[in-house]
Amino acid sequence: MRTRNLLAKELQHEISALPLLHQRKILDMVRLMKKGDRTAQKKRDILELKGCGKEIWSGIDAQQYVNKLREEWE
Repeated sequence: MRTRNLLAKELQHEISALPLLHQRKILDMVRLMKKGDRTAQKKRDILELKGCGKEIWSGIDAQQYVNKLREEWE
């Protein structure tokens, strides 16, 4: 059974022998895999955002705001 270091060296050797375009594709795939790992670990509940930024809307009437936006569309 091969050790991780030996496997890594073999992979590096094989990848370096590929054309640059193929090397970039492999790199992109690895980046996507790593990004997927990070996002899988950081799953959050959307409800955690409830109330965030509510101070921005304090004192603003929702209906008046919507009416103003609709006037801008005309």
